[in-house]
Amino acid sequence: MKIFCKIIFQFLLLLFLSPFVFSAELKLISMDAVPWAYFDETRGEYAGVFPDIVRELEKLSGHKIKITLTPYARINRELESGRQDCTILIKEKEREKISNVGELAFHIPMGVIAINGLQLENYNDLYDLNISVLRSLNITDKFTEDDKLKKEFDTGYEMGLRKVLHGRLNAIAGTIPTIEYLAKEKGMAEILGEPIVLSLKPIFLQCSKKSTNSVFIKDINLALKKIRENETLNDIVNKYWDLSL
Repeated sequence: MKIFCKIIFQFLLLLFLSPFVFSAELKLISMDAVPWAYFDETRGEYAGVFPDIVRELEKLSGHKIKITLTPYARINRELESGRQDCTILIKEKEREKISNVGELAFHIPMGVIAINGLQLENYNDLYDLNISVLRSLNITDKFTEDDKLKKEFDTGYEMGLRKVLHGRLNAIAGTIPTIEYLAKEKGMAEILGEPIVLSLKPIFLQCSKKSTNSVFIKDINLALKKIRENETLNDIVNKYWDLSL
């Protein structure tokens, strides 16, 4: 009888301590940029690729995920402090120092879009441009380290688009779908020409090394892997933008 009671006690103890029994609230931070994540005034909720992904992750993991939107440049600061648990973004060297890289989500085209009328055929054409660039966004190592390119650093794509619209710059670099989607939303689509793709960047789940919810993050990784493998993730991305994953 004592042995039986001991076995039952150990089973209940393991059940009580198991992270899968509880639902936690995790915090995910995303850049505030269409079509990836933005607040939809009409619907009164967050919309875009990442919020839709988060809703699927919540269903599969059983955990609540709170979304915070911020400019790209602030994301590392929030992860480094542990105030935010995770993000879904391009990997970059500084973020790898403060976060653990999880599951792959998808790939995204990165490059440069010049003003309509300027045709870009290869990398050398970029030397004739004055380009808006987001600070700390690594399109390629070559592009980032190329001091011969005329780059002007901006805090957001909308600022770069306005400079192109008013003739202060004649190109904008970064995430191509984001730039084109935002230009369309702001009625600026006609000012842009065809992009030149410099790289396809993988987007990963990345979680703070100081996260107090690290025990639950494996559940999120498993959920992300599942929606990638069953094509749900592909459907979400294509809802906002036609990307080849």
